[in-house]
Amino acid sequence: MRHNRSMILSKRSSSAAALLALVLTPAVSAAQEEVKVKTLAPPDYFSSPAARTGIGGDLWKDTAPDIMRDVVPKLAGSKPLSPAFASLARRLLSTGANGPAGVGDNADMGAQRALALIALGEAKGANAILDRTTGAAGSGALSMAIAEAALIAGDDDKACQAEQALTVDRGAAYWLRLRTFCQLKAGQNDAAQLTFQLAQAQTKDADYARLMNAAMNGAAPGTASLKNGVDYALSRRLNLDIQSASAIASASPALKPLIKPMGGDLAGVSPGADLTATEAADIAFLRQAKTLDGFVEAAQASAGSIAALAQAGGPLREPVLLARAAIASGDVATAQTIRGRLTADKTPGATTTDLAILDALIAAASGKVDNQVLGNLIARGATGGAKSPAQPAAVLLASLGGAMDPDARAQFANFELPKPVASPARAVLLDAAGAAKRKGEAGLLALSIALETGPTGPQPVDRARIAQGLVHAGLVVDARAIVVEGLLGLAYAK
Repeated sequence: MRHNRSMILSKRSSSAAALLALVLTPAVSAAQEEVKVKTLAPPDYFSSPAARTGIGGDLWKDTAPDIMRDVVPKLAGSKPLSPAFASLARRLLSTGANGPAGVGDNADMGAQRALALIALGEAKGANAILDRTTGAAGSGALSMAIAEAALIAGDDDKACQAEQALTVDRGAAYWLRLRTFCQLKAGQNDAAQLTFQLAQAQTKDADYARLMNAAMNGAAPGTASLKNGVDYALSRRLNLDIQSASAIASASPALKPLIKPMGGDLAGVSPGADLTATEAADIAFLRQAKTLDGFVEAAQASAGSIAALAQAGGPLREPVLLARAAIASGDVATAQTIRGRLTADKTPGATTTDLAILDALIAAASGKVDNQVLGNLIARGATGGAKSPAQPAAVLLASLGGAMDPDARAQFANFELPKPVASPARAVLLDAAGAAKRKGEAGLLALSIALETGPTGPQPVDRARIAQGLVHAGLVVDARAIVVEGLLGLAYAK
């Protein structure tokens, strides 16, 4: 009996164990399967956000992969973009959204995204996405992005770790220069001297040689260089002034965020200050700008004092200029305050066309479609003829929407405008991308057109077509910025 009872208990235990195994095995297998799938899933190098942009995660949906392969690497190149188009590029590349098939999982394209962000002055954002990136050791481009972003952030150790971990392209000039710096930093002076000679033998670089000779041999360092992350790291090591005029002149767009604004009083005007002197200084500072880029920088530096002058309520010497500067700095409220005190017949140094264009600027910057402003601008363009800046201004404002009455449409149809210079093929594709709501593709095509034109950006006719395409695609913020920049640029048009 005792033996039979043991057998029964043993059988029950075996049955229970078998039943338990039967119940648990599918769950365990499923868990293992899930882990396996997650482990093997390729990373998407565009899915991590570099910043909050307000653009949705469907940004790259239906974007042609080859258009992305063509444009993104160009954004990492040396061709500069105007501020509005640079902002568009940063917003697109900072958005976390899965890339098209064959692009999102491509390490080289991930590297180009990061390098483009760095080149556009967004090293901080690039750092954020690169911290979550895999496969850098086997990619020279990804490792370079990590190193440059780290150097610009002042994290030299991280840059040197990227150099040491790299398993490919170790003989390229960039890595030889960085390795020299890292060896010097580690106190390996003899090795640094040898690597420095190899770097210079491959590609000579006068600024790098000057700074490295100073760091290794105590030679006169000269001025700081902000051409790239390695030069910046050497300049920091030598305690050189990165705010000097020569350093600022050498700064690449990637390093420009490190430069402090020059000129106006960003904190505003102190109580009891001589407002007349402040106004004169601001006007002189704004007038010395010879390019739109220079005007935007001067406006940003003078923003505080211009706001204080507007709030003071007194008469302004050149109110239209100051209002334009306020808009260029992003302070629409101050521009509206100044405009509210102006009349067509009592505005010093301004014509009715100047006021009409200022109204267009305020409307575009504030995001309000104003049919009356558009109609007035078209009327000014019709009476002023082909040479009137009101004609291109009206084309720019019209690209954001708004209705024209029959008379305005007839006047608009007879405007004499320059012929477009943008690629007709890309312009047609941009229209199609906008109509199909392909945001990413529309943005990339807009940038490809802008890259053809240089730092001043496209002319008004091309710019208006770009803005219209972006509006239709849903990138309204960027379209408005492009129109505002175009309206500001009319003062610098040849």
